[in-house]
Amino acid sequence: MRKKNFLKYLFDFIVIVLGITVSFWFNQLSIKKNNDLERLKVLNSIEMEISEIENYTKERLNSWNDDIDLYSEFLSDKLDLQSIKNITSSKSRIEYNLIYYRDFEPPMNRYNSMISSGNIKYIDSEKLKEILTRLHNLNYSNLKTTVEYEKSLKEQLIQILTKNHSNILLIGDDNKTSLDNYSKELYNTIKADNELKTNLIIQMKYFKTRVSLLKLYNYALSELKDELSIQIEKN
Repeated sequence: MRKKNFLKYLFDFIVIVLGITVSFWFNQLSIKKNNDLERLKVLNSIEMEISEIENYTKERLNSWNDDIDLYSEFLSDKLDLQSIKNITSSKSRIEYNLIYYRDFEPPMNRYNSMISSGNIKYIDSEKLKEILTRLHNLNYSNLKTTVEYEKSLKEQLIQILTKNHSNILLIGDDNKTSLDNYSKELYNTIKADNELKTNLIIQMKYFKTRVSLLKLYNYALSELKDELSIQIEKN
């Protein structure tokens, strides 16, 4: 009788343990499946953001190189009006170069959302997380620093122009003044004012530094793209 009861209890115990084990196993499978789906969503989101950033940085690089080319023309030993026209057909484009700074705000909404929501935990590649962090923190911060320096330089340049060369700003808004005449006036003004010329030379150095930093940023972006392809293929 005791043996029969023992066997019954043992059987019940085994059934309960098996039930718990199977339930736990199915639960783990469900969790893994959910994590895999969330991981794929995160990876696809990063992939879309990379494409948006690539378009943005391409536009920035073109604009920044044009900025350098324009300054180079106005700081050259001889004014080449055709070279200026090859860069722009607008006086406002030149004026923008003189008094406005170019910000650097690549599309990072998906990354920021992933950080704030904690969804970065679904990325199981440490290399991918390292590149993401480097791109959106170190490389981004370096470029933003050059923007702050440029803002400071622009403030000095605006003071020089408004105080000593208001005619440049006035003819910039004068529809009767052609691009050629505006360019000649600006070129001659720069040649005659060492303070203005020095300010522009310093700005151009920052422009070149900014382009170099953007190339490093794009290199990290390329690294991210390659590693992301590997991870998507795995998933």
